[in-house]
Amino acid sequence: MLILRRPSGALTSILFAVGLGLAACGQGPSPTSSPSRTLLQQQYLAAANAYNVAEAPIAQAEASHCNPTGPTADLAQCQTALAQDRQATRTFDRAIRAINFESAQRGDVAKLLANDSALETLLQQGAAASSLTAATPLFAQIAQRYSEATTDADRLRTDLGLPATTPPATPST
Repeated sequence: MLILRRPSGALTSILFAVGLGLAACGQGPSPTSSPSRTLLQQQYLAAANAYNVAEAPIAQAEASHCNPTGPTADLAQCQTALAQDRQATRTFDRAIRAINFESAQRGDVAKLLANDSALETLLQQGAAASSLTAATPLFAQIAQRYSEATTDADRLRTDLGLPATTPPATPST
């Protein structure tokens, strides 16, 4: 059985600060001009860093409470963690959508957002599960989506001239 564990720091490309990320980097993107590479990097990193900060305690709660045979298994707390994970991913995605990426980067952005959309659906299903045992089959799918999103994020980071993220953590069994 898999325990949810989002790669720590690995999706340094997904979340949280629409307002925070863009406010920290100055004005939002102009639809008629292409922002500098430095500005794109700053905006992306603000969103990614905010996501990672939000994700750390969520991943810990998922690992602790979503294992049906674990000593701290708890359906309600697992559901809460999965719902928070979904919200953090949605917030990251809003921040990413607010960035005026260059046309050459938009394909990788679209892949990242599509994977995140699928991840959000799985997280929502997990948060609505009637038991941890019922949610267990979703955990492998969620782990796969995390891995795919990490790959997508790394492509986008490369597009932006940023280093790749750390290797994804392997889910516990």
